[in-house]
Formats: sequence, C-alpha cells, structure tokens
Amino acid sequence: MITFTALLFSCTSTKKVDKASYIYFQRGLDSLKYIQTREPVIQNNDLLSIQVISTSLNQEQTIPFNLPAAAASPNGAGYTVTAGNIEMPVIGPVKATGLTLAQLQKSILDKLAPYVKEPSVIIHFLQFKVNVLGEVGQPGIKKFDADRVTIIDAISASGDLTDKGKREDILVIREDGTTRKMYKVDIRSGSIFQSPAYLLQSNDIVYVGASDQKFREMKAATTGNSQKVINILGTVIGLFTSIIFAINVFN
Repeated sequence: MITFTALLFSCTSTKKVDKASYIYFQRGLDSLKYIQTREPVIQNNDLLSIQVISTSLNQEQTIPFNLPAAAASPNGAGYTVTAGNIEMPVIGPVKATGLTLAQLQKSILDKLAPYVKEPSVIIHFLQFKVNVLGEVGQPGIKKFDADRVTIIDAISASGDLTDKGKREDILVIREDGTTRKMYKVDIRSGSIFQSPAYLLQSNDIVYVGASDQKFREMKAATTGNSQKVINILGTVIGLFTSIIFAINVFN
C-alpha cells in the first residue's frame, strides 16, 4: 500500500515538458529553401578595413591611398565611420552609413578613377559586434571576423538559449540612421530565415526574454524566503515571550 501510494504521488507530481516550447525550426520549414541575399549596412562607429590596389602593373600609384590607413582609426586597425563618413587620403570624406560594402566600394572607385589606373578596392568589416542579452548561456558583446552574421551565429556564440529563455519572443533592436527599429523573432519557426532580423547588422542588440516558468520559480523562491523570515521572527518572538514569562514567574 505504501509503495503504491509513493508511486502514485511521484506520477502526479511529475510535470510534463512541453516539447513544442523548446524545439527549434519545428514549423514553417518551407522557408528553409529560400536564401536571403540582403547585405549588412554600414553604421556609425563601424570599423572597416579598406585596401586600395590596382589591377595594372603599377602598384606604386596606390601607395598614397593606403599609407594613412593605420592612423585613420584611434586604435590603428582601420577606418572608423564617424558622422556618417570615412576619411580617405587624397579623396577626402566618403559617405558610408546606410551603404552596403559593395555600394561603398563603388563610391570609392568612382573617386579614385582620376588618380589610379584600373583601381580596385577591397573592404571588410573589422570587429562586427553584436550585443546579446537575457536568457543565454554567455551574455555580452560578441565580435565576429565576418561580413555576414546571422542571429543563429549570435545565439550560438552566446552559448545558446537557457532552458528559461523564450524561444518565441526574441527581440532584435537595430539603429537605422536616426531611428531605432525592433524585430521579434520566433526561433521555433523556420520563418526566421525570412525575417529582416535574420541577417544582423553590426551593433545590433539581441535580447532573449525570460519565460513565465522562470518568473513563477522566482516568485516561489521569494515566497519561500518570506516564509522563512516569518518563521524565524515567530521563533524569536516566542523565545522572548517565554523568557518574559519565566522572569515574571520567578519574581
């Protein structure tokens, strides 16, 4: 009888796990076959590597456009986008914000044409940064040596979502010029691959909110701690009352 009762209790007290709340890409899988070609857009404070070369045999003509590159940024690593522009030697400021790397490349090529024969420009992001916050294994700023970074890359670099992270409500905050855009992503759905937030921009913020389960556990823990305090106070008051009673009896 005791064994049966214990077994019954264990069965009724076990909580069922809702697999649908945890499995990634469980629906909308038709979206997986479509590949996005959207390119990241340059923002203020981005750090760019820019190399000017010539497809002709005369490479000396490109030297004036490459020498100051180390001094173009405070950390000496590349060109920092400031007030929407990068400062190129000889040709001066070049608009960068709001452009893709290919668009900036074309703009620089047009300005180089009077100075360099058969010019070519190689541009890469340096320190592509994304800030990942909330219910992930390792929150913080994640840096990538790549020109294309996805939200999957950012989550993976952060140690994946914790068990308490909301898979269906991941927020991506993005600065777009003078405005700030927000996107909500459901990682349980394959439609994430068609979201504007799938391909991240440098300096995006990815926030993973906490599930209702975590808040229930926090509330239960708080209630338990409050009950412990009440029990301790009750014990202290009872002991104090007993001492007063004993003193009165002896008196």
